[in-house]
Amino acid sequence: MRRTIFVTVGTTLFEKLVQSVTNVEALEWMHRNGYKELIVQFGKGVRPIIDASVLADKKISVDLYDFKPSLAGDMAKADLVISHAGAGTVSEVLQLKRPRLVVVVNTLLMDNHQLELAHAMQRRKYLYVVDCPDRMSDFAVWDEFEKFIPRPQHPTDQGSFSRILGSFFSFDTDRSSDGKGSHKSCSDD
Repeated sequence: MRRTIFVTVGTTLFEKLVQSVTNVEALEWMHRNGYKELIVQFGKGVRPIIDASVLADKKISVDLYDFKPSLAGDMAKADLVISHAGAGTVSEVLQLKRPRLVVVVNTLLMDNHQLELAHAMQRRKYLYVVDCPDRMSDFAVWDEFEKFIPRPQHPTDQGSFSRILGSFFSFDTDRSSDGKGSHKSCSDD
């Protein structure tokens, strides 16, 4: 079976996330962990340049694109989705009930609603949060989210995401409530 990672930044600019998943060290981690395909939707950012010899050596195929009318096909075939924490993307991936979802919070956004939404979903164990894109250079974090097993949404909990989004401004933003995920501060952004 061909293990696939799909990375999406949505319609935003999130160069740190794209760079963190396309560097040589990340490709090495993917190879060691049995991933054979990397699909990266890089949005408004610059198309990443990846050394073809590294890809050939690691036997990883890479598909890079800025936008598509729908990301559903790429999400559905992925074993692991690494994403910005946008509400639309989180909702779409969770509806698939299949891939693991890791959200990396874009700390450059003003009024960062992504952080609150991500932590609310993490407390319910639906996804894994990396609070700071710089933490993606720590491959111990990659090992943690590789082991993460999301809690499946129970049929009676299908409205959970909608309820969380609806109560957006009343979140408890205690980021250390469950001890899971990457909770180091991101002071240089």
